Amino acid sequence: MGKWRIPGGGLTVAVVVAAVLASCSGLGADGDGDDGSGDGVRGVGRGVGRGEKSASAPLSVAAVGRMAAEPGSRCPVRYDMAGAARAAGVHGAVEDGSVEGELPDGADTPLAQSDGALVDCGYRLGTEQVRLFTVGVAKGYAVSVLLPQIQHDAGIPMDDLLDYAGRAQRAKRGEALLTSSGNVAAVRLPVTGQGDVALVLSVGEHRTRLSEDQVADLATRLASQARGRAPGAGPPAGRRD
Repeated sequence: MGKWRIPGGGLTVAVVVAAVLASCSGLGADGDGDDGSGDGVRGVGRGVGRGEKSASAPLSVAAVGRMAAEPGSRCPVRYDMAGAARAAGVHGAVEDGSVEGELPDGADTPLAQSDGALVDCGYRLGTEQVRLFTVGVAKGYAVSVLLPQIQHDAGIPMDDLLDYAGRAQRAKRGEALLTSSGNVAAVRLPVTGQGDVALVLSVGEHRTRLSEDQVADLATRLASQARGRAPGAGPPAGRRD
């Protein structure tokens, strides 16, 4: 697999991302460095917290880092895209696609500044391409790292991106936050230990045949599934009608 990289998004988007990261560089997931959801370890390169021993425990930043380092050939996060789509009223066959991971590369990158990592799992849902990003950061807010990707996939103007960045920092865990384009949604996830973990769901490019309610519902259902895959565990069926 080739190495996947967050798109740059141009100088203006880079400035926005830098400003957002700077504004929350000293903050944890809920503004105090720890949301109190478990005994975890800060940073993507550290060990496993006690709460992470169970495959059903919420993801930790360290777990996302390990997944990004060795993503494998199928999504290392236990997402059941077919089941979530069916429950959200989205019709069409689901096929698994590429899986990529990204770790900090260079001191000036958003991932490096946030001490984070991400996993990108691709799918085809009916006729549309779907990308599902899982990102964990030890500093700041996870969604902020993916602002260039969100702007790229949603095709939204800079004012909308700035508004979205502000709303993302105020979002509660489990709340789907849609872009004005209606095809991208982010959800902050429960986290084991310190830091912040989120998913970003992108359907199509700039637009989708799905309704805003379907995109939000799909993202919310996927967020409820987000757990690490136990070693040797079989995946959900990768292709369903």
